[in-house]
Amino acid sequence: MAPGSVLRDIGRAMPEGSKDKRAPRDPYFSHWADIAALRTLEAAGEGECVTVAAGITPSGIIHVGNFREIITVDLVARALRDQGVEVRFIYSWDDFDVFRKVPAGIPQPEMLEENLRRSVADVPDPYGEHDSYASHFIAQLEQSIRPLGIEPQFIRQSRRYRAGDYAQGIQRALEASTAIREILNRHRTTPLSEDWLPLAGFCAECGRDDLTFRWPGEWIVEYTCASCAHEGKVDLREGGNVKLPWRVDWPMRWAEEGVVFEPGGKDHSSAGGSFDTAKEIVAGVYGGQAPQYVAYDFVRVKGRGGKISSSAGDVVTVADCLEIYEPQMLRWIFASQRPGSEFQISFDLDVIKLYEDFDRARRLAHEAEDGSRADKKRQIARRTFELACLQSRRIEPGSTPAFVPPFRGLSTVLQAYDGDIDRAIAHYEESGEIGSDVERELCRARAGCCWSWIETYAPEDFRYRIRREPVVRELADDQRIVIARLVGLLCEQPDISEADLVPHMKTLCEGTELTLKAVSPLVYDLLIDRDHGPKITTLLTTLGGDRAVSLLSACLDAVPDLEPAS
Repeated sequence: MAPGSVLRDIGRAMPEGSKDKRAPRDPYFSHWADIAALRTLEAAGEGECVTVAAGITPSGIIHVGNFREIITVDLVARALRDQGVEVRFIYSWDDFDVFRKVPAGIPQPEMLEENLRRSVADVPDPYGEHDSYASHFIAQLEQSIRPLGIEPQFIRQSRRYRAGDYAQGIQRALEASTAIREILNRHRTTPLSEDWLPLAGFCAECGRDDLTFRWPGEWIVEYTCASCAHEGKVDLREGGNVKLPWRVDWPMRWAEEGVVFEPGGKDHSSAGGSFDTAKEIVAGVYGGQAPQYVAYDFVRVKGRGGKISSSAGDVVTVADCLEIYEPQMLRWIFASQRPGSEFQISFDLDVIKLYEDFDRARRLAHEAEDGSRADKKRQIARRTFELACLQSRRIEPGSTPAFVPPFRGLSTVLQAYDGDIDRAIAHYEESGEIGSDVERELCRARAGCCWSWIETYAPEDFRYRIRREPVVRELADDQRIVIARLVGLLCEQPDISEADLVPHMKTLCEGTELTLKAVSPLVYDLLIDRDHGPKITTLLTTLGGDRAVSLLSACLDAVPDLEPAS
C-alpha cells in the first residue's frame, strides 16, 4: 500500500472538525513509534516505499548505547509495516571516516597508532580476522543484531564513494561552496576560510587525511598532501579517495537515498548542531527536505559513571546484553522507553526486577479488556509488547501467554541442578507448568540467560552450590527435633509440592523453643554450606526429598521413624 493512500484513509477516519491531522485512525497505534511512523507517512507523500535510516562510524566496539539508534529505527519501521506500508531500512557504515584515536583495550595499539589519520576502512584488523579494522567491528554488530529480528540493508560508504556513486552529490556541494560555508559559519566561533571547499579525503600515496584541495571545475578535484607532499587528482565520476565532510555528507545522503525518517543522538540535536545545518543544506543545495527526526538520549550502564564511550574501552555490547537478556526482552527494554529519556542497563540484582517487570507486562498485554480505566494500561502494554516481538504479530486480549518460569525461581532451580538446563526444564515439566514445545524452548532460552547471569554477574551472596557430600553438625535437642521432623516429612512425601510443604514448615517448631527463622541457618548450612539462601520451601522441593534427606539426616543418629508435625 502506498504511503499516501494510508494517510488518506487515516484522514477520512478523523472525527469531523479534528485539528490533529497526525492522530492515528486506530487508537491502538498509540506507541511513540506509531506516532513517529504517522509523521513519517505525512512527510512521505505518494510512493511505494518509505526509506528509514540509521548509521555509525565503526571506529571501535559498537556498544549498546549505539544500539539505541538501530532499535529506534527498527521500531518505527515495524510501526510503518503494521500500517501496511512497504519499508526500506538502510544502515550506513560510515567506514570512510578518519581513524582519530586508538580505543583502550584493543590489541596491537602500536600498529594502530601508526595508522591514525587513515580511513577506518584501510586500517588493518588488529585481531587478524577481517580485511580491515572497520570490517571487524561491522561484523560484530551485524552478527549481534540478527537474534533481535533486525535486518537492515547495510551500506558501506567507503565502497559507495570509491565507486563514484556520489559524484553528482559532491559536485553540487562544490558548486554551492559559498552557500554551505555561510550556513556553517553561522554556527561556528571560528569562521571557515574564504577558499574552503566542502571536501575531505585521503592521500592515494600515504593514506592520510591532511589534504589541501583545489577544484578547477566540472568533475576533477586536485589535492596536495601535507604528510607526504604527494599531489593527486581525482575524477569524481570514477570514484576515489575524496568525500564530503560529515555535515555535508549527511544531507547529501538524505537526498540521494530519499530518507524520510532518521533519528539522531542528543549531540547532533542541539541548536546549531549537525541536524540543524543539515536541514538547511539539504534544502538549499540538494532541493530536498530533512527526514522526520527523533532525538534520543544516552543509555548508561548501571554502576559506571558517564556515557558509554568506545574509545574509553570496557564497553557493553548488544552481544553482552543478549547473554543476560532474552532478545524479545532487550527489544522490550528499549521499546518501553521514550527515545528522549535516559535510562540504564543493569547487570546486578536489578536484572531480577527487570525480568519481573517484563513478565508483568506480558501478563498485562494478554489480559482481557473490561471497560475499566485499566484498559488503557493493557493497550499500552500490548502494543509495546507487540513491537518488542521478534516478528510482527497481534496479541489477542484475553489470550493465554505461554508459560515462562519466573527468573528468580529459575535461578534457584538452576543452582540446585548445578546449571543443568535439561534437568531444570524436566523440573517444570514434572510440575505440569511446561506442556508444549514452545514453552520448553522459552524455558531453555531463559535458563541460558539466567545461568549466564548467575555465573558472570550475580552477587557472590546470591550464588550457592548444593553440597556434594553431607556434613555432620552437633545439634541441640530442639534442633534435632526440628530436623528430624523435616526429614521424616520428606521421607514420607519425597515428591511433596511447595504449596503442600508450606503449611508443614509452619508447624515444624511446635513444642520447641525454636522458630523457623532461628533454625533456617542450620538448614541452609546442611544443604548449601551457607547461613542463608533462596526460599527454603523452593530449595527443598527443587532438590526433591531423597537428595534433601541425604544431606539433612547425617546429623541424626538414624533417619527417624517419627511422625512429622501435623
